[in-house]
Amino acid sequence: VMKKILIPTDFSDNAGDALAYALDYIGNSDARLHIINAVSVNISNPEAAVATSEMTRVYVDNATENMKALEAMSIMQNKPNIEVTTNVMVGTTAATIKEEADAINADLIIMGTRGTSHDTMDKFLGTVSSSVLNEAPCPVILVPRGYQYKTIDNIIFSTNLNHGDPYELWKALELLKPHAPTVRCVHVVRDDKDKASAEVEQFAKYMVEKSSSSETIFNIEKGRHIEEILEKYAEDYEAEMIVMHREKKSLWSKILGSSHTKRMSSIMRVPLMVIN
Repeated sequence: VMKKILIPTDFSDNAGDALAYALDYIGNSDARLHIINAVSVNISNPEAAVATSEMTRVYVDNATENMKALEAMSIMQNKPNIEVTTNVMVGTTAATIKEEADAINADLIIMGTRGTSHDTMDKFLGTVSSSVLNEAPCPVILVPRGYQYKTIDNIIFSTNLNHGDPYELWKALELLKPHAPTVRCVHVVRDDKDKASAEVEQFAKYMVEKSSSSETIFNIEKGRHIEEILEKYAEDYEAEMIVMHREKKSLWSKILGSSHTKRMSSIMRVPLMVIN
């Protein structure tokens, strides 16, 4: 099945990392790659409207030239299995990404974590990335700055004992085909009593039995900061991806809160897939 992948770009180095990752991720599979750039200009007052309109035209022209240069790159030309389309649009970045994902019925969004106008992960996670993760109509892969693609043989799947988790894991594994990674499910508890509960043991068995992966392992860890535990698991097991399921009022929304943003940046040593 041909995957439809949306790649937002602001022509930054990290956006380039995400594009290179997408091309390697696709490999020899058939895919439609839709690359977009959103030109966002704020009109501060009516008197400035004419000047703003002129500025927008200049930005659009520059973005269009950058997009042409991107399309002409040899890395894009040597992929006969990939159909590439591009679009420069005017609008706020997160809203434009969501609208375009809806318009093309995207299977996946792949984007960087850091843009040209953001000096730190804190700023970026508080704006574009978190907005896209919260509003995207499809799964999203965030690619850390400077990350180079590695074959996806091991993934860490964060579970909060939701009965929909086997389905969310199945969705992730379908997106990762033809890769067939080993899955390590990680559930974090606050104390030893929860760790030894019959409910957790029953769910672990259910999760492993329902998994479509050839090898699924369930681990229970005690701790307060799930992001630090996931980071350690990714490092210890040399995982090429962390997968999380975004749900309302979930741990994920807490992680995106200001108190967790710095810790979140440590996770971003490997790509993060968020299933929406």
